[in-house]
Parts: sequence; structure tokens; C-alpha cells
Amino acid sequence: MLKNQKPIVYVDADSCPVKEEIQRVCQKHVVTPVFVSTFNHYSPDADNDNWRIIDPDDQAVDLYILNKVEKGDLVITQDLSFAVLLMGQGVYALTPRGKLIAEADADEILYRKYLRQKNQKARNRIKGPSALTDEDKKRFEMQLENFLSNNEGIF
Repeated sequence: MLKNQKPIVYVDADSCPVKEEIQRVCQKHVVTPVFVSTFNHYSPDADNDNWRIIDPDDQAVDLYILNKVEKGDLVITQDLSFAVLLMGQGVYALTPRGKLIAEADADEILYRKYLRQKNQKARNRIKGPSALTDEDKKRFEMQLENFLSNNEGIF
């Protein structure tokens, strides 16, 4: 990060279920999040200056964010493998379920990904994550609020 530059909150916005919560908490802390989405997930909200709409190539959103983030930034993403990658750059990662990804989570995340890929290759049916609940959204909002409060003056 450049000297005197404030950290940024990036949002992997393709199918992000907590956009309203992000807007509400960031507005309270006078932080402008950057929502990154592909054309395939275009939303009328995207006309806002804090949206970046990019090509729908595979992993395009991840690559855009990866090329823009700097140490100390926060990324909100459902992609746990991407979160592990970001940690290596000193970037914080928060899931829509309110989990702040830590270095200690990396091995388990990558092992679970390995098992999922192995099952996919074997054509075994894989159950996806459970639906996001109101409790999950509240936990997310509280965690984002805590993160921004703890880093007040930085963000």
C-alpha cells in the first residue's frame, strides 16, 4: 500500500448475498466499498461509481481483485480458496457468513477443496453450502462492523 493511502474494501460481487449489509456498514464508517462483478451478474446498482463491471471470463473477478488489492485491504468473498490466496498478500478476507479467514484455516480450506475436486472427477454428487440464513447475515454484519471499528482511522 502506498504511504498515506487508505485501505480499500473490495467485494467479490458475483452472487454476493450481503450487498445491502456491506453498503449499510460501510456507509456508517464512511468507507466506499468497491463491488467487482462480471457482465453476467450486472445489476442496476452497478451504475454506481463504486462498481467495476468486467468481462465474464473464468475467474475474472478474482483476478481483477488480486491485481488491485494491497496489503491491509479487506476482500469480502465466498471463495475460500481465493481468501487463502489473499492472505499471502497481507489482505484480510471475510465471508458472507461472517467468518474472517485466518492463516490457521488455510490447510483445511485447501484440503476440502482437494476433496471436492476429487469427488467431482469421480462424478460423485456434491452437496453445496446451505442457504444463507438471517442469522448468518447478522453475524456477517457484526463481523464487518467489528473489523471496521477496530481499524477506525485506517479505513
